[in-house]
Amino acid sequence: MPVTKRTLCSLIVSCLMLLAYQPPNYGNNKPFDTRTSEKAVNRTSINGKYTPLAINYFLEVAMGTEYEGSSSTIKKWDRDIRIKVIGSPTSEDLTSLQAVIDEINILTSGNINLSYDANNPNLEIYFVPVSQFAKYEPNYKALNYGFCWVGWNNDAIYKSRVLISTVGITQKERSHLIREELTQSLGLMRDSDRYADSIFYQGWTDSTEYAEIDKALIKMLYRPEIRSGMSKAQVLEVLKTMDIQEEIAPNSDCRPTDANPALDFSVESFCDSSTK
Repeated sequence: MPVTKRTLCSLIVSCLMLLAYQPPNYGNNKPFDTRTSEKAVNRTSINGKYTPLAINYFLEVAMGTEYEGSSSTIKKWDRDIRIKVIGSPTSEDLTSLQAVIDEINILTSGNINLSYDANNPNLEIYFVPVSQFAKYEPNYKALNYGFCWVGWNNDAIYKSRVLISTVGITQKERSHLIREELTQSLGLMRDSDRYADSIFYQGWTDSTEYAEIDKALIKMLYRPEIRSGMSKAQVLEVLKTMDIQEEIAPNSDCRPTDANPALDFSVESFCDSSTK
C-alpha cells in the first residue's frame, strides 16, 4: 500500500502521521503469493515463545512510521479508543467495522477497548467521497482511497482520523480499507513486502481477514510488557523472553484450527517443525 511519506511534528509534545492506501490501478501491483504467507500463518510461536520470524516481523511493522523525522520507537494507545462514524457508510461497511472492532478487542485482551462514542470520540472514521478527503484532513494526498492520520504525545497515541472513500472502489476494497487503516491506527504503522496475505502487505491486496501473524502482532503490541517509547533493543529483549500461554491442539491437515482462530498462535498448528 503506497503511503504519503510526510510527518508533521509539533514544537512541543505532539507528532502527527499519515497512512494512505491506493487502489491497484495507480501502481504497486504485485501478484498474490501464499508461499511465504503460509509459513507466517503457522509459525508465530513455538514452545511457549515467539519465533524469530514473528519477532522480526513485529520489529519491521511496529517500530516507528514510514516517515522521516519519526523516532523508531513503539507507539500505541494508552487509553480506550472511542470511535465516531461520520458520513455515508453502507450497511456492509458498518458490519465490517464492527467485525474489526470485535476482533481487536479480543486480540488486545482488555488492555485497550474499542467502542462507539459519538459525543466524545478520539478516533473519527469518515465515509465520504475521495474528493472531500482534503476537507476533513488537510494533509491528505491525492489518489489515495484510504487514509489514516495519527497523533501521539511521548509516543502514546491519543487521537486518530481514518478516511474511507465511498466512490471509486468496490465494497470488498472498502472492507479491506476499514480493516487496514483501523489496524494501522493502533500503532502498527509500517508496511512490508514480506507476507502477501498480511494486512500490512506493501503491495496491492483486498484481503478482508487478518493473517495469523497479523493477529500475533496486534497481541504483541498490546501486551503490557511492551510500552510506548521502547526502542528496538528493549522490545527484542522483552519478546525473546516472554512466555505465551496460548496452546491449541494440532489439526490433522496442519492448518490452524477453526475452534478459536483468534487465539491460534501456537506451534501445534503446523507439522513441519524443521522449516523456519
